[in-house]
Amino acid sequence: MGIDHGDKRIGIAVSDTNGRIAFPKRVVPNRGNHTFAELKEIIEEEAVSKIVVGLPLLPGNQETEQTKKVRVFADRLHEEIMLSIEFENELLTTHMVVEAGIKKEHADEAAAALILQSYLDKLNKK
Repeated sequence: MGIDHGDKRIGIAVSDTNGRIAFPKRVVPNRGNHTFAELKEIIEEEAVSKIVVGLPLLPGNQETEQTKKVRVFADRLHEEIMLSIEFENELLTTHMVVEAGIKKEHADEAAAALILQSYLDKLNKK
């Protein structure tokens, strides 16, 4: 499962059973405890075995305030679900989706799909 974390919305993507292609799934409002309950439901429904969270890094892998927020979110998510969490640089993913003409209401889940696809591509090259 791929996650594009935002202060207001969290984009979710999943892959096919072979772990080759990422698909946008949905957007979950970022509302604290309720958010984690919704994420748990999706994880169970999709039989997720690993989570890839987009990590906002500046060029040169410099961290930002948003990077810290995402790390705190990922730590809490790990405590809640006890699944492996990996990070994937999400540099410009939202920009790429907007440039591709994806409607705003689907931008977060599309960005999550880009994050997950990037991770899957690296994994499948090995």
